Amino acid sequence: MSGAYARFSEAMPRAGSSYVWTVRALNLPFGFILHFVWWASITAAMGFIAFTFGTFLGNALIAAGIAGGHAILTPPGHLIAGLAALWIIYAIHVAGIRDYGRLVTILLILVALTAIAVCVIGFATSPAAFVRAASARTGLTLAPPAHPAPFDLHAFLAVCTLFIFAYGGLSGAPALSGEARDAAHTMPRGILFAWITSVVLFTLVSAALLHAAPWWAAAALIAHKHAALVTAPGILGLAAPHAVAAIIGLVIALIVGKTLAPQMVVTSRMVFAWAEDGLLPPVFAETSRRRAPVAALTLTVVLASLFLIQATYIGWAFGVVARSITILLVWLAVAIAALNLRLNPRLRSSPWSEPFRRSLFTIPIALLSIVVTIAFIRSVIILPHTPFYVQPLFQGGVMALIGAALYLRARAVHPDLAATTATLPLE
Repeated sequence: MSGAYARFSEAMPRAGSSYVWTVRALNLPFGFILHFVWWASITAAMGFIAFTFGTFLGNALIAAGIAGGHAILTPPGHLIAGLAALWIIYAIHVAGIRDYGRLVTILLILVALTAIAVCVIGFATSPAAFVRAASARTGLTLAPPAHPAPFDLHAFLAVCTLFIFAYGGLSGAPALSGEARDAAHTMPRGILFAWITSVVLFTLVSAALLHAAPWWAAAALIAHKHAALVTAPGILGLAAPHAVAAIIGLVIALIVGKTLAPQMVVTSRMVFAWAEDGLLPPVFAETSRRRAPVAALTLTVVLASLFLIQATYIGWAFGVVARSITILLVWLAVAIAALNLRLNPRLRSSPWSEPFRRSLFTIPIALLSIVVTIAFIRSVIILPHTPFYVQPLFQGGVMALIGAALYLRARAVHPDLAATTATLPLE
């Protein structure tokens, strides 16, 4: 998918990224309704991540010997910590893209240093040492199964799909295409470099953690309700010296909170792009003197705060699986759009089809992306033993109906929507 995103960022470097791409390459109603469902899932996920930030921060403070961590783990503590994270990041966004860039740079350094530390500790810890420490902590007898279950492709794909919830950041950078210098050249290179860096870092970190914590020990701890011990902070807490584990735990909590920043970029710029196309009131396409889309950012943070309240006091409604599936559906649409620009003769004269026509890799990359995304979606599209109201199909269907109603209202107000979206919006 990074190849398709790089090509689109070269052809249509605009705020709204995949929304702008799919609408211009495929169809306006389809592109808007799909991205409305995606936008709703991201906004809801921001509330969930803000809640999770409180969990990581509270546990990290407790591990560091700070008693205040227990207060953060209460519902009011979760709410205060989550609201603080959301509105601090909102303030940084409103301050302008330069301040956001500084934040991203600092956090990138923290992520890299933390990944290096996790790799060193993980690879230096023997599985036997981890098992001894986990057994001593929990009182469980941990041993490898006598007859391990055979490899299950469906289960593997389902787990990979859930990971997409955490690692769907590929969509974050292109959302800033309308604000980057020389975006048609810098954005594609940045996407490919970020993809390579992420693959290397995530692979090394995962390998290090699974080296220290054998899969069978992790499965047993989860089954006995000790899942906190198989997170990165939990594994480090058992494997590393106390002071080192406490510091890394606090940094990891900060990293969890920082994931709100790119999601706020995606959601606010998508609202901005909808307003540019006439699908929302023009106030959402206005920017401050620092060129920040304040109205779009405010809508995003207010809704995310409401989802945080829901996650804190009611429970999680818009599920992790639904969020992952919406990411996959957007990737699927982007791959189909790339094929359409490459093969459809009616789009040959389109100025944004040229990067796709000159590349030899457009067709194989798009076809491979389609196959992979469909395989992932099939693995979790129906959740067994799950009420209908948290099924991804039901949740996505409700959001799609709301998106369709918004589209029909916008078309009634602006009958020339199709003509508006026949060209790219202003940068």
